[in-house]
Amino acid sequence: MIELKQFVFNPLQVNTWLIHVIGGDGILIDPACMTQQEFTQLTSFIDQQGIALKYIVNTHGHFDHVFGIGMVKSRYNVPFLIDRKDQALLGSAPHQAGVFGFDFPDPLSEPDGYLENGQLIRCGEIELEVIPVPGHSPGGTAFYLQSLGWLFSGDTLFAGSIGRSDLPGGDSGVIIKSITERLFPLPDNTRVFPGHGPETTIGREKRHNPYVGQVNS
Repeated sequence: MIELKQFVFNPLQVNTWLIHVIGGDGILIDPACMTQQEFTQLTSFIDQQGIALKYIVNTHGHFDHVFGIGMVKSRYNVPFLIDRKDQALLGSAPHQAGVFGFDFPDPLSEPDGYLENGQLIRCGEIELEVIPVPGHSPGGTAFYLQSLGWLFSGDTLFAGSIGRSDLPGGDSGVIIKSITERLFPLPDNTRVFPGHGPETTIGREKRHNPYVGQVNS
């Protein structure tokens, strides 16, 4: 049985999502743990549940979502995947963190591979579909677990809001297009697990999200 564990890490309150089977495989989305205490919280859960971590995948390359990649890779030696268009953002993550007054933990990890539109990331019972959703960042990515109707939207779509587009590489028109053309066609009962804040559903956001406008089901 596939289960989901949510962690909320660092002062910017990033949602790190662990999709896993107890005693089986797991995929970690956006490891944002910044301190040793947060890292221990994550690894203690993984180890106690007997999870065999297979992939780290990131929705985008902003510093607050990549704090923990180096620490997790060092411990579990698993591949880290991100969209190639966010390579520059990833490389500048320590500088980004410094601008906001944070120290970036070492080391900064390079990707082991790059996400592609429609790619299926498989391990055990878990199969994640890669959906490009640029606008918050050039390489913004959502992950769709069709079998359970789960969508991991990163900082593209939030409950009642959308990701900011005023950071380098952002584009307000592009993020709206990503949401309306790539995410809103998913079933209304799709559960949306964003990069910050509470979960929502596609149907709720189509009807009530003030930044996108009402969309008929």
